[in-house]
Amino acid sequence: MNWLLNIGWWLLLLAQQPRTESARLVIYRQKEFGGNSYRIYINGKTKEVLPPNRYWQVDVSPGRTKIESGKDYYTDIQTVWLTLQPGRTYYIKAVEEIDFLSRTLLMKAVDENQARQELRKIKPIESSLVNQLD
Repeated sequence: MNWLLNIGWWLLLLAQQPRTESARLVIYRQKEFGGNSYRIYINGKTKEVLPPNRYWQVDVSPGRTKIESGKDYYTDIQTVWLTLQPGRTYYIKAVEEIDFLSRTLLMKAVDENQARQELRKIKPIESSLVNQLD
């Protein structure tokens, strides 16, 4: 029965292909012990809050795109630059790193096969959490 749910999630994700004039970003985090939520910025604008064990997908304009994460004064800003092509989907994996005096949400682009495998156990963000960050 569980495999049916996994197939359902993938059909839903695949059915929502980006429009031909847009590119799609899928940003995700796996389970993390005691993980914090982070704001995700695309080209300098707050777009979403990403908690652990969730993914978020958004269509964006193609071209050079800056993706950043942040939380508060003690958080180091992490930046990823991508050149997005129309009609393609890009996957960004995020992992929280906590140091003695700072924390950061490390992000990197991953290939589709790795992302699909890791996304099987992750739930989508159902509504915007932008205004709910502590």
